[in-house]
Amino acid sequence: MSQNEIKRDTTTSDLSKHAQELNHALSEIEKLRQEVSLHMQERRSAEERVTKLQNLLDLMTHNFPGGRICVFTRETKNDIADPSSQIGLTLLSTEEHGMLRFDKETAAKVGRAFDGERVFCEMNFGGKFYHVTAVPLSDSVHDVSHNVNEVLCVVQDLTERKTLEEGLVKALKKEKELGELKSRFVTMASHEFRTPLTMILSSIFLIENASGENYETEKMVHTSRIKRAVNNLTLILNEFLSLEKLEQNKVEVVCSDVNVPEFIQDTLSEMEIIKREKQIIDYHHSGEQWIARIDHHLLWSIVTNLVSNAIKYSKTGDTIKITSEIGQRSIVLMVTDTGIGIPDDEQQFIFGRFFRARNATNIEGTGLGLHIIQKYIHLLKGTVTFESQLDVGTTFTVVLPDAGVQTTTMIESDKISDTKSPIKL
Repeated sequence: MSQNEIKRDTTTSDLSKHAQELNHALSEIEKLRQEVSLHMQERRSAEERVTKLQNLLDLMTHNFPGGRICVFTRETKNDIADPSSQIGLTLLSTEEHGMLRFDKETAAKVGRAFDGERVFCEMNFGGKFYHVTAVPLSDSVHDVSHNVNEVLCVVQDLTERKTLEEGLVKALKKEKELGELKSRFVTMASHEFRTPLTMILSSIFLIENASGENYETEKMVHTSRIKRAVNNLTLILNEFLSLEKLEQNKVEVVCSDVNVPEFIQDTLSEMEIIKREKQIIDYHHSGEQWIARIDHHLLWSIVTNLVSNAIKYSKTGDTIKITSEIGQRSIVLMVTDTGIGIPDDEQQFIFGRFFRARNATNIEGTGLGLHIIQKYIHLLKGTVTFESQLDVGTTFTVVLPDAGVQTTTMIESDKISDTKSPIKL
């Protein structure tokens, strides 16, 4: 073989080898291109999923402000209520961070979402109220009863709303109570005002038509009836005005130095006109201390209500006993009557608003007096107790703190005489 032929064969062999290498390189390039194309498709798909998830997250964050959002998988289903598990709901808000744990009951409800159920419930965690929504994320759009591998859970903080709701409920309850109060006031006023007004009109008519030798006597009798009726009307109006002030928290305690026995004696003198025939008010003050620091307006209301009740619920000729005493730190007032008493099964309700015992329904009264004085006594940081027996009588005991303990005693001889002897009106 000639030299030229050998060179030609060698060149052909080299070209064939280079061609094979080139084809191999092209094949590798094509594979690489396909891989790059596949990676780009996967990246685009991933970007699309991220975009969708971000849009979903933005939508949920907008519609569930301050909420906690999490996706539970079937693998973590059993760990939702496990206290030692790290499963929890991370707050997707920049304002608050932390983990929210489900109690067993709530976790069981959330777990039902893996069976295709939409779950809506409430829970309490860390002293706050939350609304929980669990929605199954199914592989099938039309069928969520199968292939539920993930559950979307959204938890909203309802504490502020709950507080507002409770405030509205209280306001509505208060408004309802005020409405009932107004209704009962109209009913009570129309009933209680009718009797004294009728008494006043009839007494005036009888006075106008009275004549003869008994004119002066009849005038005194009917004038006393008019005074008693007017006083009853005044007491009723005072009770309703006092109740209104108490309901609106407008009652202020203003203490001053009060000569207690003298003050009570003056108050009892004002009540002379409402006594029944031959009734006696027997008042004693014990001890040598007479001055106490107390709100005299509230003390007047307490004494007036207790004594007027004793008069109303006692019989003609009965004696109402009243005692007062000023100790080192308190004032003790007791009012005892021998009247109709309070039934045992109704004694627990005696301080209720508008409450009237069944044996007192035919006796004039609003059912507000004891309710009001109990409120006043509480304002004065005192206590009121009672003992009662049906058809035997009732004793009320009021203990009021002395706002400024006084040890000074009165030395005027006339006042010493008045307080150490019974005062009978």
